[in-house]
Amino acid sequence: MSDTPEQPDEGEPGPEEGGGAGPDEPESPLRGWIDPDDRLWRHPSEVTAGGAGPGPAGKAGGDRPVLLNAPPRRAYRSTAMVLIGVAAVVAAAAWVVVLLSPASQKPLSSATGGTVAGAPLTTLAGPENAVPAAAQAAGRSMVELRATTAHGTVVLIGVAVAEGGIVVTTADLLGGVRRIVMVGPGGKLEPASIVAKDATSDVALVDVPVDVPVAPFANDTGLNGGSPDLLLSFVPAGTGSLALHCTPGAVTGVGTAIAGGPAGGMPAITSSAATATVAAGDPLLDSSGGVVGILYDPDPGTSSPVAFLPSDLVVGVADDLRSSNRVVHGWLGVSGTDAPNGGGATVESVQAKGPAAGRLQSGQVIVAVNALPVHTMAELRSRLYVLAPGAAIALSVQQGSDTKVVDVTLSASS
Repeated sequence: MSDTPEQPDEGEPGPEEGGGAGPDEPESPLRGWIDPDDRLWRHPSEVTAGGAGPGPAGKAGGDRPVLLNAPPRRAYRSTAMVLIGVAAVVAAAAWVVVLLSPASQKPLSSATGGTVAGAPLTTLAGPENAVPAAAQAAGRSMVELRATTAHGTVVLIGVAVAEGGIVVTTADLLGGVRRIVMVGPGGKLEPASIVAKDATSDVALVDVPVDVPVAPFANDTGLNGGSPDLLLSFVPAGTGSLALHCTPGAVTGVGTAIAGGPAGGMPAITSSAATATVAAGDPLLDSSGGVVGILYDPDPGTSSPVAFLPSDLVVGVADDLRSSNRVVHGWLGVSGTDAPNGGGATVESVQAKGPAAGRLQSGQVIVAVNALPVHTMAELRSRLYVLAPGAAIALSVQQGSDTKVVDVTLSASS
């Protein structure tokens, strides 16, 4: 016997290929030739280097790779994959267009508008579809108030000035009030109550049954004629619904004394935005969304400009009303007139026994109180009105070309 194993004749299978057993033995492979397309495998001799080889009876073996357990081919899959690929490309292109598109350059006036007409009747954090982002915080701080008085029902706007549902509004429309309510979610009228009122500044505090977010009040001292502003108001938006409305405008005046009414003599802010439908208490915002004033009892029947009570006055009075239910303000003991071109408050006389005696004199111009600018006598009055007797203040005073600081301690008004 030779040690060299017998080599199979050319074309016969060897032991590794299923040969070596008799055709009648149980371990023998399936006899006969099987079409490669009916097998789950192919012998290397049946595949050319390029992936194509002749099949039985001259059939082309195809140019696709050989796969074990290859799934049957279905014509519709190719079409579906093409459609899915096209859709993916279109979607990707759309996102690229959105991401590369420049931000809108439209002017702020294009944002004027209200919410959808189907919005529920509510003045609490309702939808603000067309309100600029900067104004939305103040919008969420607004509530509508309805007061029943001897003269009928009046509508006012309250702006949250402190936590716990304390809102500020104007006081004169609340004279002789019999009942006051807040318009809540779904139009439900919820009882409210008046905390306190100050007739001299025409500021009132109202307690509502919801902890409304406190408004972002801003310092009004940075306003000048031409400063951009925003007026927020509620307008009807269909049956049984309200919409928050924003009207852009510009400041037209600062510090001019209010001509009449309870707040006569107090300083006013006027704005070109106050031509829309407005209600007492509507907030005026600066371009950053800070509340710089609330609307003082508008009277559409007059030709006088609509006035806003400045925020420093409103917040100062509201703080006094909340803590002691009244305002006890400091007194300087001078009288005077407006300096030309909004240049300050010109001192005309000093009371002999007043706090300013021996410290101020006629002809001097007060241009600031505690570094807050003063443009008119009305502004001087409002700056002092929110300071208590005994408060030490620093007055910036001009005389000729010189400016100096004069320290004065306020006393109680006589």
